[in-house]
Amino acid sequence: MSDDFPFFVYLSAVVGYFACFGSLFITPWVRDFAEARDFVDRPDGGRKKHKSPVALGGGTSILLSCGIAISLVAYIYSDMARHRVEVSSLIGLGVAAVLLCGVGLYDDLYNMRGITKLIWQLVAAIIIVAPGSDLLITRIEVLGFTLQLGHFGVLLAILWILTAVNSLNLLDGMDGLATTIGLIISVTIGMMALMTSQWLEAIIAFAMAGSLLGFLRHNWPPAKIYLGDSGSMLIGVVLGTLAIRCEIKDATTIAIAAPIAIFAIPFLDSFAALIRRKLTGRSMYATDRGHIHHRLLTRGLSNRQALLFIAGLCILTCAGSIASLKFDAPLGYIAFALVIAILLGTRIFGHSELLLLNNRLTGFGRMLLPGEQPRSSSVRLQGTMQWEQVWEALIESADRFNLMKIRLNLYLPQLHEDFFATWQRRSRTRADRRWSTEVPLVVNNSVVGVLSVVGVQDGGSVAPILADFSELVGPLENQLEEILQAQVDEEQRIEIEAEQALARSKVEVS
Repeated sequence: MSDDFPFFVYLSAVVGYFACFGSLFITPWVRDFAEARDFVDRPDGGRKKHKSPVALGGGTSILLSCGIAISLVAYIYSDMARHRVEVSSLIGLGVAAVLLCGVGLYDDLYNMRGITKLIWQLVAAIIIVAPGSDLLITRIEVLGFTLQLGHFGVLLAILWILTAVNSLNLLDGMDGLATTIGLIISVTIGMMALMTSQWLEAIIAFAMAGSLLGFLRHNWPPAKIYLGDSGSMLIGVVLGTLAIRCEIKDATTIAIAAPIAIFAIPFLDSFAALIRRKLTGRSMYATDRGHIHHRLLTRGLSNRQALLFIAGLCILTCAGSIASLKFDAPLGYIAFALVIAILLGTRIFGHSELLLLNNRLTGFGRMLLPGEQPRSSSVRLQGTMQWEQVWEALIESADRFNLMKIRLNLYLPQLHEDFFATWQRRSRTRADRRWSTEVPLVVNNSVVGVLSVVGVQDGGSVAPILADFSELVGPLENQLEEILQAQVDEEQRIEIEAEQALARSKVEVS
């Protein structure tokens, strides 16, 4: 162990303390500033369930407290240069962090398009891996095997940073969640950096940890201020960069086990979202309530209980990453696999996405087999409502309209309901003899889903077929409304019974 180790352990504690104190002081000021200028996140009665407007711009507090803490430590302990601390290699990270924080603020204000935000993230990643950054990866170690990457190492580094940024961004959907996960990851990376004598990385990691700890005081459920995209992207780019820097064993080789274990929870959540949206035909930038914290909330956990459960899983994988570094063994992979087993075995998360993937693969397999039998599959991504009766009615209409493909997408985030189904049969009709249409399903002036069909035109104009098909949509929407109303009535009944039971218990006590 290096002789500098005790000094930098002390220095990491000092910078963490300064950052925490600064964040505790700066965050209320940022919150008041945001509220005074109406820079807030308003509830919409659907995806955004909070009761009153909440200030945005928490990333500014994180950036300022981190920057001030690191500057103070550099000024007070000016002899850091004697300990061979080289800051020039991380200048690109500082520029990228400021850039993404600014982009996030703009996105929080004006709701930037997803592709535009991705372009700015790519610019930030390129800045980080620019020549002189010391982030050169030409070989990667996986389970004891070494893979030569050559120039593809640059693409790997960029892809890693983009994944880290967007994973933290997607995970920021519940009070305190992204802040808590970021705090755990920051402490883990700081410990790894100290273990590998990467002093500057350790200082930055513990500065981030202190800032997040101070911010968590105001972001803990119920939150008084949100990170916003400015905060989640800032955390992602800083921690994603530090994670791979701390695992570069020599000038060019990275062992990937520890970084993957560190980001296991954000990566799993993002991967599931990617599968869910791709296989249901939704936009990659669409929002939904299928993330891990949403699944826990629908199981009856409170915000704090769900947060603590996810934090526990993250601590498990982060402990595995530290053990991987300490014992030079694939313990990070083992921790990662254990978390996946827990989530899938209990069906808390990932089971619906696996069903979607299985249905798609099974469909491809059946296409290779002879036969004309139609293929039908449905997956309840979330919720308990009986959508099957709606789906069966649609399948029964296939012969009437000479359909060869039906796809039903139902999503009601305010009720935690998400249903996806497809039906398809072979047709030898030429492509130019097929027609298709996509119809939004509206109930009580709200879009609750999309119905997509592909039909075959045997002859003549397709206009009469489309006219008849449009008449099917009205009864379908009425059927959806009846199911939703029955659900609302049941919830009201349960609520009334609970209130009556509470009233009776109070009378008995008195």
